[in-house]
Amino acid sequence: MPETIEQQLEGTPFQSIGGDMQVTTDFMNWEMVERDQFGRVVGLATQVGGKTRGLPVYRVLAPVDGSPASLAALRVAASMAGRSAGSALHVLNVQTIIGNTSDDDTLMDAGLADTEDARRILGEADGRYHLQLTVGNPAEAILAYARRQRITEIVMGADGAGSVACALLGSVALEVLESTDIAVTLVKSRHRARPFAEGTGDLLVVCDGSAGSLRALQHALEHTGKLTDGPRIHLLNVHRADDGPFLGRPTARDADIRSGDRERAFQAGDAALRTLDAARANYEVHVAQGDPVDKILELATSIDCGRIVMASHGLGWFAGLTAGSISWSVLYRTVIPITLVK
Repeated sequence: MPETIEQQLEGTPFQSIGGDMQVTTDFMNWEMVERDQFGRVVGLATQVGGKTRGLPVYRVLAPVDGSPASLAALRVAASMAGRSAGSALHVLNVQTIIGNTSDDDTLMDAGLADTEDARRILGEADGRYHLQLTVGNPAEAILAYARRQRITEIVMGADGAGSVACALLGSVALEVLESTDIAVTLVKSRHRARPFAEGTGDLLVVCDGSAGSLRALQHALEHTGKLTDGPRIHLLNVHRADDGPFLGRPTARDADIRSGDRERAFQAGDAALRTLDAARANYEVHVAQGDPVDKILELATSIDCGRIVMASHGLGWFAGLTAGSISWSVLYRTVIPITLVK
């Protein structure tokens, strides 16, 4: 097992407590080199574009593997982190093959190749970011890094391969989403992020009155509260239409369900409005009747929607795909980035 030698200190993104320091390559000076007990390099890290000032309070992690989806996610992550002086962008590349000897450059060569386009994109935007190359299981490495660096939000590509859930999401993103309580934003390769200077658009927050949806609202406020030109929050509550749809003849129980939906809608709006007013947020409230997925997508296309923020309710992939989960259905039908909060 590799020895852990990375430590984050206030005001210092990376500091080595073992191994080599300030290793010069043709690319940059690595500020941290991590080695296993055999002396093989299993981690490289540096700060690109200058040091961050103070301790960032909003840390965005973008795992990058060179795929179109991961690069689309990187653009979204960079836009999120670049709009606030109190934010930091972390770029992580995970390799599954380790070098054979202490002077083997396998990790560096493969990691720099995988991040070449990412570094070019960020260089063109004059962005500052932490770059970390590491070895291990991709999902496990992402989760460990997020915990160690106290990441606020993970932004990942959402294109997968294979069947069932992986065809929609991708196995690494799926495992990360199911294993972390950190907010995860999913971005498809078809998403075309706007230029960095134009920001990230408004946020559509779906609130159904559940504890999870209120946490999603709090997360949106945590992000927008750090911005001097924060996006507007569009709060959407959807409940069933009075006239159905139902299979067969409506019953007294159906009427009770509808009445309960309306009452929960009012309660959800009240709690969410108190939260928004307390934060002095720039917001607009929308109430709709009908199919939740349809109404979410209708509103998203009618506003300048940069992201949809909603609760994942902790559903596993099988439950989500077979039980008609709203979050999975929205993800399937739109290219707008979706932030899922547990």
